[in-house]
Amino acid sequence: MRKWPGLLLVITSCGGLPHPPYAPQATNALTAIDYAPPPGRVETVPARPKAADAWVDGEWVRRHDRWYWLLGRWVTVPPGATYSPWVVVRASDGTPFYAPSTWHDATGALMAPPPPLALATASGETVVDPEGDPEDTGRNVKTPPTSKPQAPEEPPSSSP
Repeated sequence: MRKWPGLLLVITSCGGLPHPPYAPQATNALTAIDYAPPPGRVETVPARPKAADAWVDGEWVRRHDRWYWLLGRWVTVPPGATYSPWVVVRASDGTPFYAPSTWHDATGALMAPPPPLALATASGETVVDPEGDPEDTGRNVKTPPTSKPQAPEEPPSSSP
């Protein structure tokens, strides 16, 4: 048997990690894109912090017409919140559509994502397409793109 000093191989499946309660993406969240994201990056899941109750897998996000890898993260799910993971689907004509991940509060309204308690580490190698050509991707990022949750409408104030 050959020994590899200092080599540690960890094989894991995200199937065994606790995930937040899922909600499907709304059809109206899909936006046509010019090209689909590259394959996902390989991540190493860090130890689970005591306060964490869910793992959110890494995902590709669009910023400035480029794909950036948002690192996987441990979070504490807010009470009653649900998570809709990012998705890419194709129309019957092949056009790709993308929807970024979103969090929803107990009423179904969009909410800011919970802060990460620990982040994955991801490979930073060049991503290549099926032909072996380098993909034009951005760096790995730690926070999702800023998107303001929609504030609930306030009733009109009554004048005295």
